[in-house]
Amino acid sequence: MVKKGIVAILLVVALVAVFAGCQQPQPATTPTPTPTPTPKITSLTIASGTVGGVYIYYCSGLASIYSKYLNISANAVQTKASVDNLLYVYKSPNDTIGISLIKSVHDAWHGNLDAFEKKPQNWIRVLWVTYVTPIHIVTTSDSGIKTVYDLKGKRVSTDAPGSGTEIDALAILSAAGIDPSKDFAVWQKLGAKESADALLDGKLDAYFWSGTIPTASVSELATNLKQRGKQIAFVAIPDDVAKKLNEMYPGLYVSDVMKKEYYDSPADVQTVSTLNVIFCHKDLPEDFVYMLVKTTFEHLDDLYAVHPAAKQTTIQNAVIYRGDVPYHPGALKYYKEKGVLK
Repeated sequence: MVKKGIVAILLVVALVAVFAGCQQPQPATTPTPTPTPTPKITSLTIASGTVGGVYIYYCSGLASIYSKYLNISANAVQTKASVDNLLYVYKSPNDTIGISLIKSVHDAWHGNLDAFEKKPQNWIRVLWVTYVTPIHIVTTSDSGIKTVYDLKGKRVSTDAPGSGTEIDALAILSAAGIDPSKDFAVWQKLGAKESADALLDGKLDAYFWSGTIPTASVSELATNLKQRGKQIAFVAIPDDVAKKLNEMYPGLYVSDVMKKEYYDSPADVQTVSTLNVIFCHKDLPEDFVYMLVKTTFEHLDDLYAVHPAAKQTTIQNAVIYRGDVPYHPGALKYYKEKGVLK
């Protein structure tokens, strides 16, 4: 009986082995990964500037366009302008764009900004050129200040710390061989409106402002000075200073004229102008950037309504910047579609 039982067990084992051998081995399969979808952006912050400047109006216009036509929650936030905006976008790369003077963008890219510990910021991408900004050096007709050289020994404001205006002001002063920490009687660092108020009250002799024509705070100052029997005037940037400036920063500044009709000043005055750009982080999704740029240029009439300077924003002007900082691929895609870039 035991022998028969052993035989039966061996028979079962053999049958199992035969059955297993008849099965075809199944190849190992690797699950197909599910692509990670691009996060849908439902809100957008636009870093702008201070009250009294053009940035805040321009960016508020953009926010209105995006909220209306893209059905996203877009808003412009008040900042100290260019450098502050670069920091803002750096800290919030996925849902923020900003506006800046090109000199600030250039300096950040090349690692020349204290705000970024002088480390190159290769995350910056240009979206479009907005408009050209003349450098205002504002004074009064009775100040005796005719050229930038006459600022020595005077009370001067170079705008808010970290602003694009401050960067432009320090570059111009350097080109003129002026050290504000040593050569100014008083060196102030006030924003556009605060500088205008200080000049009106006799607490400043002159101040710098990088802003398009007309800048509201400067227009208001001209009116208020006139009511007090004074006249607004502008300080000239002579040819030799402009030449030196362009040797120091090729392609970032162009010669310009502050015409007397802009603010009812006594005479036309030579100055320089620079570009302003809308920029973003390189990680902002290409399809979202394409959509922003496309929507902007399809609704320029809405943007033009917010400020006269916005009328310089055209698809042709959008790509006139030819510096080191690249355009975002999403922007390039749109410009190539429209034929303004090959």
